[in-house]
Parts: sequence; structure tokens; C-alpha cells
Amino acid sequence: MDQFDVVVVGGGLAGVCAAEQALRSGAETALVSKGEIGEIGVRGAGASGCGTTEWGVPSFYRLLDESFDADDFRDMIINAGLGVVERDMVSFFVEEFVKMKSSAEDIMNCYQRPGTFSPGTPLVRACLDSVRKGAKVHCRTTAAQLLVKDNVCHGVLCVDECTGETFPLYGKAVILAAGGDAGLFSVNVHPECVSGDGYALGLNGGAEAINLEFMQIFTTTAAPTRNLIHFVKEEYLSNLYNSEEGEFLPRYLPEGITREECIRENILHAPFSVRDRASRYLAIGIVEEIKAGRATPSGGIYVDLRNCPSFRDTAQHQFLLGRGVDASQYPVEVTMGFQCCNGGLRVNRNMETTVAGLYAAGENAGGLHGADRIGGNMLAGCMISGRIAGEQAAAYAQTCATVEKLPYQPKMLIAGAPGLASKYAHLVMEIRQSAWDDLLVIKSKSSINSFHDRIEEIAEEARVTANDPASLPVELENLLALGKALARTTLEREESRGGFYRDDCPDSSPDIPEAHILAMSEEGEVSLRKEILDPQWNPGSRNMLDKERWG
Repeated sequence: MDQFDVVVVGGGLAGVCAAEQALRSGAETALVSKGEIGEIGVRGAGASGCGTTEWGVPSFYRLLDESFDADDFRDMIINAGLGVVERDMVSFFVEEFVKMKSSAEDIMNCYQRPGTFSPGTPLVRACLDSVRKGAKVHCRTTAAQLLVKDNVCHGVLCVDECTGETFPLYGKAVILAAGGDAGLFSVNVHPECVSGDGYALGLNGGAEAINLEFMQIFTTTAAPTRNLIHFVKEEYLSNLYNSEEGEFLPRYLPEGITREECIRENILHAPFSVRDRASRYLAIGIVEEIKAGRATPSGGIYVDLRNCPSFRDTAQHQFLLGRGVDASQYPVEVTMGFQCCNGGLRVNRNMETTVAGLYAAGENAGGLHGADRIGGNMLAGCMISGRIAGEQAAAYAQTCATVEKLPYQPKMLIAGAPGLASKYAHLVMEIRQSAWDDLLVIKSKSSINSFHDRIEEIAEEARVTANDPASLPVELENLLALGKALARTTLEREESRGGFYRDDCPDSSPDIPEAHILAMSEEGEVSLRKEILDPQWNPGSRNMLDKERWG
């Protein structure tokens, strides 16, 4: 059968929650996953199971605290957003979050295991039996294109990763839950399958995206594995040096900002942010040292924790030991890596995008986060948005008598072009390295234009390389489209805000900021319009609440 009520793209937490809810609502459901569902942190699970930090504790713990104040929690999320978050969506999330109080204890009991435990594992597995039994599951399958006509989605074009066969899954409704765009950047802490497919599918299908330029950027280990590393005490950052064994941080500190101030601010929050005065210069210094050729063998800088016995008493040390990082025996190689996107496809409370019949969930759904985001909300966000998307997509499907079976052209994966696979893979790596160099921590008009020009050069090189210039591999096509969209919105934001830093525009706008809404034409041209999301925002309100370390 190639026709369904609901087709879900993505095998992580949001995807399996959406599929399970669609099945409960009586919908004939199909699920497409790049890997085997349940193989957490390998392929097909992504952010809900990457297990790259021992601090992956979901915000359900808040519901177990008798002093929990829903209004205060909502205000924290809004304050983190710095004026580019949708208050209505935040209020809706908090309302739905509070409804989960009865199940919070059971969920949190899953998080008592230390070490290499992946955060999303138990939540994904809780849905697997019903999804496997009730849905038509296509594993090791890539969703290559939405089938859209007159702004109505009629299904998904897929490619079997094993056979290379292109086939359609027609659906009255489609849910995109394919994870974020970590794979656009050469340094990230996600499985390779998390490559922005949902954003590219949505944009190419006519859906609008919002806040794609805002992201969370963390210090990460550079070798032998990439994991978030959290510096929660000043002593942890007391001994930083480059490959030449030279201290580098002071050379990046402007007059009036001390090394102590920079480190003191860094330990107050986990991600890179410009909302304070001095913390940014640690990340800037790390990146500049790497670009200057003073990087460690694995492309980072050294953080020496051997004289920090308090670090060895932490769960973080035990966690990193399980991944080959022994901070008690040798300096740790550290770099800056992409963690997650704060934006996504624009949706309403029903998780509907701007294309009829197309829904988004998890990190594919924008609106909950702004310029910064507090930590722990994404697993709840995946469960809530997945459930709502599944429920609403099933209800929408009941209103559709038939699905129009649209014509399509075959698609190709890199693996399906054996003679050209290494060339295509090299071009993908060039895109990812250029994105890290020019669009991650330090951005400027010059770097953004450099990235955009390189994207255009790679696109032309790929067309010349291809046997059929009109047909590029899906992975490359998606990264080119996503890179083009990200370059446009990054260039248009001429300020620094939250996790977004422009070296040539280091200050935040004094006015209420405008969000950037992106769309893509059938010809691949990116359009952008600006909209004030939060007219109530007070531009003078910048500090996070002092109750906890955030991020």
C-alpha cells in the first residue's frame, strides 16, 4: 500500500509520538526513518537519543517541585527568547507541559542511570511496540521531497537506502519530525543523520521557516568523541592553552574586560551567548586560535583539568570516561560545536505549517525558542508537539476524501552514485566546514558572503560533476538549500542577540527585534520578511533569572 492517512518523517521521539497518536486516532499511518527506529544515537533517532551530555535531564523535574510556578516558568522561556519568541506558543507549551504532571515521576525515574545512558532512549522505546505493530514502517529510507500541489501536501517521495529505489508514500497529511540541522556544521554533537532534512523538505515544499539563524553553540570535546562539556566552576577554566602551549584568552579580551570576568560569566550558563558582557570571548578565542593554525591535533584547544580534583567527583567525569575522555590523565581537547537550532518551520497551536496538510513536530517545529533557550524543554517539546501533530493530522485526514497522486522524478542518494560518491561526499564536507568557519560562532558580512559564494560554487561544481545536472543527491541538495536559506537570514540580522554574534555588529538592537520569516520559491530563491513576534518585549530586559544555571 502506498496511500495513507498520515505519513510521519522521522524516527526520533517526536516522530514516534506523532505516529503513535495518529494510530490512536484511527489513522492509517506510515513512518519513514533514515535508520532502524529504536537505534538511538546511531541513525534514525537524533537529538532524542544522542547521549552527548550527562546533563541531559528533561524539565519534567520541575513538575515534581512543589514550588513550581507555571507563570514563572513561562516568563523564563520568554526572557530567554530576547524578543524573538512567540508568547502564544510559549504559553501553549507551558499549559500542555503542566498537564503532564501525573506522568512526570515515571518519566524522571528513567533518568536515574548514570554514564552512557542516552536521554531519549526510554521515551522512544515506550512508543515502539505500538508503532511497529500499527504503522507501516520504512526503515533505512530517506524522505527526499514533499509532494505538493497548489500549497497542499499529498505525500512524500522516498528513496530506499539499500536498493536506491525511489517510491512515493501518498498521504492525506504529512508530519515532519526529522530533527534539526546539526549536520550542516562540521563540528556538532549529533548523529550524522541529523542533517536538516525536515527544514529543507519544508522550505522546498513551500512552508515558511522562522528563527533559523538562532542556535545553541556549546564547548565540546574534540577527541576521541564529541560530547558537550560543561564548565561549572571557575577552576575548570583556569588552565587553557593552544597547541604551542601558550595561553591565548587574554589576546581576545577587549580593554576593560578581565580574564576572571570572562570565566566567571561562562560558568553561569552552558551555551554561547552575548546577553552578558564578557563570556563570549572564550568561544571567540577558541575559534580564532583554531582558525589561526594553533589548534590541537584534533582541531581544538587544550583545557587541563588534571589539577581539578573536584572535576573527578562529578557525573560528568564518569560520563566522559565512558567515551574515552580521561580528564584526570591528560588535557582535554575542546572546540566549539553546534548543539541545536532555536527555530524551525512556522507552526500554529495545531502544529500546522503554512502548507495545507503539512505538520511539524520536535525540532522541525519553530516558535518555542528564541535567541536563547533554557535547557531541558526539548524532550517535553517533542512529546507535546508530536502528540498534537499526530492528533491534528489524523483529524485533517478525515476531512480529505482522496489523495492526489502527483507525478514525480526519481531521486538519488550519494551512495547511489558509486562512481561519484567520493566527490559528492567531499562537497558535503566542504559545505559543513565552510558553515562552521563562517556561520557558527563568529559571523560578519564578509564571512556570510564568503559562505554564500562557496555554496554557489559547490552547487555549480556538483552540477558539472553529475551525470544528470538536473538531479543532485538528496543529501547535497538539502544542504545547499538549507545553507542558502541560513546565509540569507544571517546576513539580514545586523545585530548580535543571544546565541547569534556578528563581529561587525556586536551590539543588540535597542528596539523590539523583528523575527525573520523565510520562504523558498520553486526555483530555489529565498525570500525573507520581517515580523515583530513579541510587541510586549522590553528591550531593557536582558538578564536571565538567577535561580539556576541556564542553557
